[in-house]
Amino acid sequence: MEATTLLTLFSLLFLSFTPKLGKCACSHGISPPPAVLDSFGNHVRKGEYYKLVAWPNKPLVLTLTSSIFPLVNRNGTCWVQHEIELFTIAKPSLPVKFSPIKPNEDEFIRESTYVDIKFDEVAVSYVCGGSSVWRVGDHPDQVFGQQFVNVGGHGEARTTWFKIVKDSKLPHNNYNLLFCPGDSSGCCRNVGIFVDGDGRERLALADSPVPFAFNPLHRPQSQYIEMKF
Repeated sequence: MEATTLLTLFSLLFLSFTPKLGKCACSHGISPPPAVLDSFGNHVRKGEYYKLVAWPNKPLVLTLTSSIFPLVNRNGTCWVQHEIELFTIAKPSLPVKFSPIKPNEDEFIRESTYVDIKFDEVAVSYVCGGSSVWRVGDHPDQVFGQQFVNVGGHGEARTTWFKIVKDSKLPHNNYNLLFCPGDSSGCCRNVGIFVDGDGRERLALADSPVPFAFNPLHRPQSQYIEMKF
């Protein structure tokens, strides 16, 4: 009788100190990647607009500004262009928003996950018309031999798949953009800036990435596009 009682007590003690596996598996599951941070250290949210700033730590004269915007070039292609100009004559930098490729309930954009990048649709309609989604052509440009980032993609196509990764050489709020048309990380290419013979700068695939920062905007600045371009 005593042996049975001791065995029962031992069993109860063992169960009371045994971790509840169901809860542990849930609380210690695979953590999501870190959220991308904007220039102020806040999480970048999907569907909200941000101004892309190239080389955010590069010192600029106070009268200069960095702008990224779509521009129609030869043969009707709508490239993503970069300029550093005087405030008084600068084209406005069009805001972009990020959307995860794989649907989820997370409201934040996370590092190293597939995203679409798109300009404000109303703003792009004044310049290029059609889709405002960023894409990369399947083949290098026939004149410059570069694979440029342009506008006109569709969200379901792999030519619109990008990733945002932290720039390991710069402060924590600086990131690189990768073009990733496949499921393997080995398929990714850096997004850099190509400068042609006339000094025009365009976003293109490159060996060396360009750092970017994301400045949050309360709303896209579509009302300025019609008179500026």
